Amino acid sequence: MRLLLIEDEEPAADQLRLFVHQYSPAAQIVGECQQVSEAAAYLRQHPAPDLILSDIELLDGNVFSLFEQVAVTSPIIFITAYDSFLVQAFEQNGVGYVLKPVQYAQFAAAMQKYERLRQSFQGALLQQLTQAYATPAPRYKQRLVSKSRAGLYLLDVAEVAYIQLRNGVAHALDGKGRAFVLNETLSQLEAQLNPAAFFRLNRTEIVQLSAIQRLEPYFNDTLVVHLKGQAITLTSSSHRTPQLRKWLTD
Repeated sequence: MRLLLIEDEEPAADQLRLFVHQYSPAAQIVGECQQVSEAAAYLRQHPAPDLILSDIELLDGNVFSLFEQVAVTSPIIFITAYDSFLVQAFEQNGVGYVLKPVQYAQFAAAMQKYERLRQSFQGALLQQLTQAYATPAPRYKQRLVSKSRAGLYLLDVAEVAYIQLRNGVAHALDGKGRAFVLNETLSQLEAQLNPAAFFRLNRTEIVQLSAIQRLEPYFNDTLVVHLKGQAITLTSSSHRTPQLRKWLTD
């Protein structure tokens, strides 16, 4: 925890240093100021501290004038002999208000309040960031619908060996070679099927990874795709072959 101490009375500053160390030996007072002008200069030149411990009436005026000189983003525990600034304090980054003479129990209670607020804000911020940047998992088709005179047939995507364009109409073919007419275009199907499982070989064919038995080189940097349990072969277009090789090894 990095703290900035704003206090113009040395005995009070000594006491706060002692209380800070007693509360958290790991806490570090990164700066000490006795005047508003010093505090403004410090905040302009250094990263914002995690917390500010500040008196209100200082050598060169009221600490609330600090907010007119520089943007103060750190929370503040105000430590003062006056109780008349309470409302103003909580309008200006105040998370605690401790009256002098300061007792350690009061100081510790204010520090605990600050830590509770910090944890709450960090948790809320983390949740907001997670929600803002979380990318919903894409939902891919789990089944295809084929229409025929007999009605509708539901084909599980896992059963599809490949999809082929025949006379301008997409057909899904299973491992037994049975063909099912689909309503979607090949481009629509390419977008709707999981790219980890399906690959578009060319303008007319999409193949499922689990249906591939082996591949063999063909001319002009194309590949012949042999399917499991089927005599038919498919062929990748030359411009898709590099992507096919990468897809197979991902």
